[in-house]
Order: sequence, then structure tokens, then C-alpha cells
Amino acid sequence: MQSTHLFVDNAMIARKEGGIVRRTHACRKLSEPVISGLETWQAPSDDERVYLYGTVLPAEDGDGLRMWYMRWPDRVLYAESADGVDWRRPELLPIRLHNPSVIDDPMDPDPARRYKMLGVSRSPESRGYCVAHSADGLNWQYYPKNPVLDGGDTCSFARDPVTGDYLAFHKRYGIHRGQRRRLVYLSSSPDMQDWSDYELVMAPDAADDAQTEAEGGLFSQFYHMSAIPYRGMWLGFVTHFRHTGPPVEKGPEQSKDDGPIDVQLVYSRDGRSWSRCEDRSPVIPNGPHQYDAGCILGVGNGPIASADEVQLYYTGITTTHGGYMPKKKITIARAAWRLDGWVSLDTGEVPGTVETTPVRVEGQGLTVNVDAGKGELRAEILDSSGVPVPGYRIADCQPLADDGLRQPVLWETRSTLPSVGSVSIRFEFSNASLYSFSMV
Repeated sequence: MQSTHLFVDNAMIARKEGGIVRRTHACRKLSEPVISGLETWQAPSDDERVYLYGTVLPAEDGDGLRMWYMRWPDRVLYAESADGVDWRRPELLPIRLHNPSVIDDPMDPDPARRYKMLGVSRSPESRGYCVAHSADGLNWQYYPKNPVLDGGDTCSFARDPVTGDYLAFHKRYGIHRGQRRRLVYLSSSPDMQDWSDYELVMAPDAADDAQTEAEGGLFSQFYHMSAIPYRGMWLGFVTHFRHTGPPVEKGPEQSKDDGPIDVQLVYSRDGRSWSRCEDRSPVIPNGPHQYDAGCILGVGNGPIASADEVQLYYTGITTTHGGYMPKKKITIARAAWRLDGWVSLDTGEVPGTVETTPVRVEGQGLTVNVDAGKGELRAEILDSSGVPVPGYRIADCQPLADDGLRQPVLWETRSTLPSVGSVSIRFEFSNASLYSFSMV
């Protein structure tokens, strides 16, 4: 058994001292988007815009990836890839929904409902947020009761691993801090059919507006939020729309609202109450490549983790939100971080100390995801009274001075953790970035 703990928030931190700052890390990008232009089966006159508010999941057999995405207007598409970069785009699915978001739900007792989809129907007969299910992710059937929520725009779908509830994070307009804005709301359901009244869960604050105003804009809006259960907590990827007013340059097929959009990280411990990171630097910034220099419109609802990195897929736009065709080119791109690499606790020359809250010993060894290539890190184990365990003191610890995802923490006479119920861990480090720790 392995348990990994992040330092995105303070939930695992009992105390910290010294020169420690929490830092958010921007992703790495490919030089080109992964999906753009026309599929081979499309007519040359068809619209080339493709969007991923949706989903990338591992294949059921673990061999490759599956993607559900959208081509304007409201056509659900499906693609497969062996490496996450080159995609085979074989199918236009027989279902029409805007912003389709999919989950794989293998615990459902009915195999016909293994895959579930949330999206927006713009049909006059069923206008609103609708749900569908599928045995294989290709052949879909609508649930008997649709639409399940009124309205209809961007959305992201998740299932709570603790309660089992289905969660629909979706965009609505509302008056907030004196302005009519795009905001993120949440509705939940135990069965995909009966959904709770929607509640506001993520909205811009005064600091967001101040940033937008400093850049020459009017106020901030949140265009979309993907909420992802990860490592015992929730991570949210919010698209921050820095609204500048109507477009100055006019053209065909453009929004009446202009401004750039990038992606910030937010977090939650229950999927319902959300908080902002101390460092609001974008985790998916605009550029440096042209394909997402203006907007990042939506982020997929699931990370793809490999041995050494984690990836998310998103919609990139060459222009700001109010750009027009054909200048506005919309494609799907990939963002990547080191494994668990969204946020770190950093120290410089001034050493820092972090002591965790009590954590149950699960596994025999302790590993850390840390970049200590220009410094060092040591750790000690504290008992339930906060006293260092003999043989596991800082003075006994062999210093770590490398950059690695799974560096084992060793002591002079100990290589395994003490056989006790719960312990706290005290890390001391300088000139290093600590991302996470694991008991393995």
C-alpha cells in the first residue's frame, strides 16, 4: 500500500518555520497542439474548431488513452492514442451535446452504465444539462429523465470517491461583487437523475479584479472549472477570464466579451468547499506558442499520470476571447508537470522546517518528491507526543541532495519506518523544493 500527500494546502502541515514559501508551477507544453484542423472524414467546408472541456482517460486494458471532445457545433467526437501526442480520430459519436464531459465508473453494478456523460443539449425538446450512459464509451443512451439541470454552457463532471455522489461543476451567470459575471456552480446527484439545487462554489475575489484592472481590464470572471479527485484531495483548474469589454476589432463569429484567459489552481478537501492557492500564478499560462497565446477555454476533467509526470489536456485559442474567424483558431493541447508537481514548498539559503500532522504509517519506507539538487533535505520521525523516535532523528538522517520523484529517506541505522500507529514527520531543508512525500 502507498499513501502520497501533497503540500497544495495546509491540511498536512502542523507547523512550518524559517524561509519557506509555497510556489505554484507552470506546465510544460508541446510546440504544437495534439488535435487541430479537419478529421479525414470531414468535408473541407466543415468547421475546424475543436474543443476539450471533456475527457481523456486510460484505456480499459491500460494500453493507450481515450479522448472525448467536441467539434463546433455540439458534435461529440472520439479519439485514441498510444502516447498522448499522436491521436487516431476514427469516430463521430451518435450523440449531440455541447461540452461533453465523461467519467469511467466501473463500480456501477450495471455494465451498460460503465461510462457516463454530462453535457448540454440545445435541442428545443430537451434544452439544458443532460446525462447519458454507455457500456463502451462509444454507443450512448440518454437517461430516462433529461434535462437534469436548466441552463447550459461549460461543465465538468466528476464522481466523489468518498460519498459516491455525481458532481456537475458548471458555469452560470450571477451578480457577484456588483458585476454580472461567469461563475462556477455545483449540483450533485446520488443516481444521475435527481440533482440538487446548484450552489456557487468558485467566484473571483478582489485580488482577481485588481489583477485584471492592473492589466487594463474591467473585472474577472471564471469561465470553467475542472474538479479532479487526486491523492486524497481535490484539485480544481479554473479558467480565469480577465474581461476587457467588447472587442475593439470586429469580425465574424466573435463573442461580445473580450479578454485573455489562463488557468489557475484551486483546491478542496471535500469537493464542495474550495480555496485559492497562496501563489496564484497560472499553472497553464498563455503562450509561449501561438496556439494558446490568447485563451485557454477549458481543461479536461482527469489527469493522466505516468511514472514521472502528470498530464492534462485543454482547449487553446490563438486570440483573446473576442477574437474572430479565421484569426481565431481553436485546438486541443497538452500540459505536463513532474509527478505531483503543481505546488511545492520552497526554501532558499535560509533553511526551513515543516512538521506534518499525524499520519498513519502505511508501508515500510518513506520517500520524498523533492528537488534538492542545489541544497539538501533531512527528515526525522516524531512519536504521538511529538518526540523524535530514537534512530530517526535529524542527526541520524542521511542528507538528500538530488532532484528525484521517489527519493528514499534513510537513517544511519534505519531504512524502514517504525512499527507504530501514527507518526509526524519533520522535514528540514534549504535551497530545495518539496512537492510531496509517500509511505511505500
